[in-house]
Amino acid sequence: MEIAEIEEGVNFSGAEDAERLSSWFVGEGAELQPLAHAVLVQPGGDVAALVQSDLLAPGATVFADASPSLAEETGVRFVAVEGGAEHAGDELIISGSLYVQVFDYGSLAYLSVAGPTVVRMTCTEDYEAFLEDADRAVQEGVWAEALGHPSVQLADLDALASPLRAVGLGRLYLTAEGRLRTSVGGQDLGHVSAGAETVRAAAQAFGGDPSLGAVVPAPLLRSGAAERPWLRRYLHALEVKRRLVEKFGPDMRISGFGGRFTSGLVALPVEAADRPLLVEAQGEIFAVRTDDFRLFRLGRGSACLFEVFSALCTEDTAESRGRAAAVAGPLLGITAEEALRAYADVEAKMCLTTAADRAAGGTV
Repeated sequence: MEIAEIEEGVNFSGAEDAERLSSWFVGEGAELQPLAHAVLVQPGGDVAALVQSDLLAPGATVFADASPSLAEETGVRFVAVEGGAEHAGDELIISGSLYVQVFDYGSLAYLSVAGPTVVRMTCTEDYEAFLEDADRAVQEGVWAEALGHPSVQLADLDALASPLRAVGLGRLYLTAEGRLRTSVGGQDLGHVSAGAETVRAAAQAFGGDPSLGAVVPAPLLRSGAAERPWLRRYLHALEVKRRLVEKFGPDMRISGFGGRFTSGLVALPVEAADRPLLVEAQGEIFAVRTDDFRLFRLGRGSACLFEVFSALCTEDTAESRGRAAAVAGPLLGITAEEALRAYADVEAKMCLTTAADRAAGGTV
């Protein structure tokens, strides 16, 4: 089976501070962290009160218009940021030189991308438009064009995909009134003076991720995700398209979105959310890991094998693997036993299994 890793980078380039801010908007590091590792401060927010509180983890990054002396006194890593992110059309200026525009999701169809851009949910209508775009991508393989632009970052990905997931204080937003949220559109968790324990309790009391709690009703978020168990995989696919578009152009097909490369398979993206995505571009098929976005070129046989096993092995059981092998074998002109061994080899080359897993015949 032909498979080769592509060494050419598909990661974003850019200033470190911009990458940190992009990660903040995405929601990276917002898991059950007891203290904040990254905080964006709205203009007028009390930065001194923040750094004097017990909310910040050692070495935390604070995006704010703060004085160098304050940074020296506290040991906090400050990134100078001017402007705001509350309203559509707002602009953030990082370190006086990099401009980041902020827009609502409803503006996406009319968006003219001139540089780094953040798109976030600001109301129920935004969220409903997001769901419509996701449904269309799955059913027809048609994508919201702007979301595939390498300079456009959709915000609050975890809150969109897993609204019931509990979060901690890893990411915070401090308003001009001294109120704390886990994101720009998040539920109010209390005043900065309340302390970490009180703010943590407020986050836990929300009963899920509060990062969109002030702009999208929680029942709508939860029903939207529950009706679309593939939503996280859709967000992974958007990220893959962003990362590959400069290399391959926008004309890409992704398995599970608008159909499959192998006939007879269920068309919907039923795979586990974090399984590598199969992408067809410029006449070739690639597998892209969703954890580190490593890129592998696959031969047609390897691609067929991987697609069949990914689509049919929705459970990690010998019965599920055997069922997939029984389908893949005839397609490739080999026995089911040979298909199992070939699939284990494909997984090993993409570093998807441990040595023990491979010795046991591979897992899905």
